[in-house]
Amino acid sequence: MSDQNIRTIEANLNAVLEQSLTPMEPAQAKVYMEHTATRIAEESGANVTMFQMVKIKHVSSTYLIRMAVLTNGSAIGLDLMDLENGQFFIPESCPVIPLETPTVN
Repeated sequence: MSDQNIRTIEANLNAVLEQSLTPMEPAQAKVYMEHTATRIAEESGANVTMFQMVKIKHVSSTYLIRMAVLTNGSAIGLDLMDLENGQFFIPESCPVIPLETPTVN
């Protein structure tokens, strides 16, 4: 994922962390959030092209956030893992984040 897209995801992480987060076991979180991403993508007329874990630094913590990359040029922020304690969380709502298309100079 490009640096610009990572900065966009970091900016959206604030909103996610301000929501209520539900702790969940890693395997459950993966299955639940991938089904959620597929449903959200279909509702917007898109498909999921891949799931990607992105390492994001926020204040004094570091997180891994699972992203669903869609065919319409956006991504959905799904579950996240606090790298300090290994706990997975699912957010109350999943942010849809427009991605920058990489360019070649």
